[in-house]
Amino acid sequence: MMKISMDTLRTFRNACFAAAMMFSVLGAYASITGGLEPVRMEPEAKRFMSHGLDNTEARLVAELSAQFPAGSDAGGLLARLTRSGFECQADLAAPGNYACVFNRPLAFQRVARVTTVVETEGAQVRGIRPSVRVEPAPPPPPRFQFASL
Repeated sequence: MMKISMDTLRTFRNACFAAAMMFSVLGAYASITGGLEPVRMEPEAKRFMSHGLDNTEARLVAELSAQFPAGSDAGGLLARLTRSGFECQADLAAPGNYACVFNRPLAFQRVARVTTVVETEGAQVRGIRPSVRVEPAPPPPPRFQFASL
């Protein structure tokens, strides 16, 4: 039978105490600073613009048409665009169509706006028409200042 000396037990106790102190200090630091920094996901829609704005439309049509050819489920295409970072809503000017928009800030207070119009016939895709425009960035929202009394 192995005998454990008092010095060994004291060393083990001190090591456990030091580990507990280290983790409590780490926990306190994490709670004060807000914990782990959230991972910022890059929208997949930016990938279509990664090689410049000139071929964004062609890349978008090629990839989406390969996955969702004419006659396929429109709901799947709209869900894919939404997951990619587009904001989709029904096009009120053309019933049966959906307009999906993605805005990407550029330099010099400009915004690249990629609009993808999904033409549907019932629940099936009839066509995909993307367009890319570069526009001035919208002005910042107004700041309200209260009059001093």
